[in-house]
Amino acid sequence: MIEAKNSVKCLDNFRKFSPHIAEYVYAPQIHWNLSTSKLLVMEYIDGAQVNDCRAIKKMGVQPSDVSKLLSQAFAEMMFKHGFVHCDPHAANVLIRPMPSGSRSILGKKKPQLVLLDHGLYKELDVSTRINYASLWKGLVFSDAKAIKENSVKLGAGEDLYVLFAGILTMRPWNKVIDPAVDHLVVHGTASDRSELQMYASQYFPQITELLRRLPRVILLMLKTNDCLRAVNRELMEGSSLETFLIVGRVSSEAVIESRLLRSRSVLSRFRVWFEECMLDARLFGMQFALWLLKIQKALTF
Repeated sequence: MIEAKNSVKCLDNFRKFSPHIAEYVYAPQIHWNLSTSKLLVMEYIDGAQVNDCRAIKKMGVQPSDVSKLLSQAFAEMMFKHGFVHCDPHAANVLIRPMPSGSRSILGKKKPQLVLLDHGLYKELDVSTRINYASLWKGLVFSDAKAIKENSVKLGAGEDLYVLFAGILTMRPWNKVIDPAVDHLVVHGTASDRSELQMYASQYFPQITELLRRLPRVILLMLKTNDCLRAVNRELMEGSSLETFLIVGRVSSEAVIESRLLRSRSVLSRFRVWFEECMLDARLFGMQFALWLLKIQKALTF
């Protein structure tokens, strides 16, 4: 019955901590009267596998909208809920149009994420959750100091934090700290794949040591990231800048919320508010740059 309780807690967390997207995330209802400690009876859901772009489009849903919803849902779980579904491979996530029939401003049906197989969840304590959120905030904003500081706090050590950042993003250090708005985007070219294979071979002993050091909860976050990356790659034919902007926004919100809770004086609250304004401005600038890149790409074709 652990799986049943996990599914209920997952949805409760979305309603409590992320009400703005709660209706877009669903788990099959449990038939408690038919379930036992050895048998779990759940609602049948008809939907498309999350990486089946053809079936998703046939439902009138855009794969790009699915990618954004998937990224936001799991960012909320990691950085705000601290209770994470750690097995989001393609067979464990279904997509269906919103039962309410709601559509985007362009007339496309909005997707609903249906999470299956709730057997593998991991809880992040407050310290780990905020350090992990701060690390991803640093990665998205190319903040080398924050990346090092929070990697060390999470167990990577001062000697392997660069490698840790590379494993999280699948990018070399010079790209991780590059201020370009698309510095974390992996294009999936032969050159990118060759570079990653070269690094994996060259730094195999260091990778082994890093994985030995990291706590189990962070190893499961790495596994979860890999599953999400694989799904998003199929949905977007490569990694998407928009998914990193979502991660940057949600991780920043979690860090700001944490600092507000610790603020005791009016001055400290003002400082947090000012930091929040600066973050919003940076995210808006990155979003604007994304729009320009999309326009440039459209004009090229």
